[in-house]
Amino acid sequence: MGLFTLCLWILAMQPIQTLIGMNIKLARTKCSIPQAELANKLGIEASYLSRIEKGRVPVSCERIYQIIKILNCGLEEIFPDPSEVDIQLSKNK
Repeated sequence: MGLFTLCLWILAMQPIQTLIGMNIKLARTKCSIPQAELANKLGIEASYLSRIEKGRVPVSCERIYQIIKILNCGLEEIFPDPSEVDIQLSKNK
């Protein structure tokens, strides 16, 4: 994969990454768990969790499953609805 193709792929994924991050933050605040507490339970820095929640860094599937378990929420609360992703992708075109 060339650098240009990689950059395009990253830009295309950003809306999904951002939606997942926002959903993680919503689920966390719904459970009244402070960011520092969730980060501690995940074994990561609070600043890194902040970047995940802002969609600035990708989050692995394994980490998402850890988050779901800790927050006791469902997949549907974290993963955006495909129609929502389509709307975001069409806004970026």
